[in-house]
Amino acid sequence: MEIRITKPEKGNKFYTRKASGGYSACIKGKPTDTCDVLSNCVGYACGRFNEIIGEMKYPSLNCNAENFIERAKNTYGLEISDVPTLGGIMVWQKGSTLGSSDGAGHVAIVERIDSTNQIYTSESNYGGEAFFNATRTNNNGRWGLSNKYKFRGCIINPAIGKVVAEEEIGYKTGVYKVLENLYIRKTAGTNEHVLVKDCTDAMKKALTSTDPNAYASVKAGRNITALEIIKKDNGSVWVRNYSGYLCLKGVSGQVYLEFVE
Repeated sequence: MEIRITKPEKGNKFYTRKASGGYSACIKGKPTDTCDVLSNCVGYACGRFNEIIGEMKYPSLNCNAENFIERAKNTYGLEISDVPTLGGIMVWQKGSTLGSSDGAGHVAIVERIDSTNQIYTSESNYGGEAFFNATRTNNNGRWGLSNKYKFRGCIINPAIGKVVAEEEIGYKTGVYKVLENLYIRKTAGTNEHVLVKDCTDAMKKALTSTDPNAYASVKAGRNITALEIIKKDNGSVWVRNYSGYLCLKGVSGQVYLEFVE
């Protein structure tokens, strides 16, 4: 992902309203900039999130900033992380409710993750700057915002997946050896099995069965490629492979995959 460190250029359709020839369903920014959804954190975050994807796939992220999580989950089925994720939308609530009477909240895009306690963002402010970058630390538990705000979570960008600070999970992507026969799941942390027929041709060679309708189980001793590491709230850790998800570490702490390279 290429980091955005400059204001969107005039005519960029991700930051321009449909009425002005762009893709955005967001309101006009204030003060209105060359891209007319700016200045506004909502218009910017919606535009940048979709710009990273490469198409305006999620145009309805156009509500009050603090309500982005509900909109993302209920309208699009997007996943939420409790820590910043690369390319994701950080969401803050303002006030004690999720109603606009005590504030509309704030959203920002995670452009870079330096550590579990420091990130680099791109943002905009309604009534303020059209675009700015910020280095944010979490020393106050709110990623640098005042005590009027509460950090609610980060919407995972599906074009990137859940990429967080490495020490947050303790594992990294790469090649892993399977330590015992291990089922492939459709999603991380569930018992929804992947069938042999739905695996890649390369993965089929590493499975315990050739029956196309059998549950796909990788043979002990085989290597798999971890494209993404996912840590669940119950403490288990999963890896995403080309064919599905495999458990790296279970809830009990048992390890099923060993890092190779």
